[in-house]
Amino acid sequence: MLPLIAVVCAATASGCATFKTPTWPWAKDTPVADADDESTVLSSESAAPDGELGWDYFKGDNVKKRWKKMVGRGPNEPVARAAVAEADALFREAKYKEAIPKYKQAIDRWPDSVIEEDAMWQLAECLFFTDQYPKAEDCYDELVKKYANTRYLDRIAQRQFVIAQYWIAVDQKNPLPVIVPNLFDRSRPLFDTQGRALKAYDHVRINDPRGPLADDSIMAQANAHFLDRQWLDADYFYGLLRSEYPDSDFLLQAHMLGLQAKLRAYQGPAYEGGILEEAEILADQTLVQFPDQLSREDEVRLEETRGQIAAQQAQRHYNRAEFYAKGKHYNSARIYYALVARDYPKTMLAAKAREKFDGIKDLDDVSDDPFPMLTRVLNPDSLKEAELDAMAEAETAIARGDNPGDSPPVY
Repeated sequence: MLPLIAVVCAATASGCATFKTPTWPWAKDTPVADADDESTVLSSESAAPDGELGWDYFKGDNVKKRWKKMVGRGPNEPVARAAVAEADALFREAKYKEAIPKYKQAIDRWPDSVIEEDAMWQLAECLFFTDQYPKAEDCYDELVKKYANTRYLDRIAQRQFVIAQYWIAVDQKNPLPVIVPNLFDRSRPLFDTQGRALKAYDHVRINDPRGPLADDSIMAQANAHFLDRQWLDADYFYGLLRSEYPDSDFLLQAHMLGLQAKLRAYQGPAYEGGILEEAEILADQTLVQFPDQLSREDEVRLEETRGQIAAQQAQRHYNRAEFYAKGKHYNSARIYYALVARDYPKTMLAAKAREKFDGIKDLDDVSDDPFPMLTRVLNPDSLKEAELDAMAEAETAIARGDNPGDSPPVY
């Protein structure tokens, strides 16, 4: 015990300079680089280790940081604050063009800080007030990406929404082909004005999904696609508004216009009919969900739409029945004729389907197999493939049984 006390006393008497902090096995040998000599606060850029070799050493951002420090443009808080002060003075005097380089200097000299956040917002505002809307929209979006919880979020959404509205209006008044560049008007993008407007609406919704303009941006996107006759895209955004924003003021419009988009996206009985079934469900849902908001004209229009859907569904089943009857697969044909007559009795095809059904009700299927005995031995599972396929395709329609057939007559 006495030797240990003597060693401690000797170390204390020799001064603190001789005492060394123990080095732990997991500690890094390379110390963290100090901040720029002119700065009093450590920046995230100056904290990056320069002495360690590795793949990160050759990254573009790290190379840029070392170059800026080498030429005397490293992180410097006093310089950034002075630049912001000068820029704010110019901004208050409405000298937006002169303030732009000052805000850029502040962003460059003190990144990852409140100073940079404020400078990015002010820079975007300067670009906005000088009618450089493409650059302003990019700057707003970059600010939200870097500072997701920025205090300017609601104002950024308002600016991006207004810019998108302006671009849509400009493109409708003076449309340019997508591949033709805009070389004279700096207030609109270089290419594809409408596409950039829709992207700005996307930024409003994605950056602030529960903000007051989120459902407005979705509705504006859907309407733009609807006017452009892009029915599937319009249907997607109307559906998105119905599912994500059930309290929106545009909910009834999203139902009515979404129903029209689905009907226009349907390409006919020769194509896939899932969207037609969705339209049928949406029409019924609209009548049930908005009994007090629908006018008499809206109700009449919905009833007419339901009749159109019923006629289209009947046409699909009737065409399928005709296909099987032509191939003399009478069992399958009778199934689809019966579906038309049972589920769509008020359509023009119902009576015709009954007549066709009565004409083939006693006929047996003609086998497509020229050697039935050989097939029975070699491949017994394929004896009734046509009939089984038809039954599988009709299974959903038969099992539903929820269509009372009360659609109005279609003339």
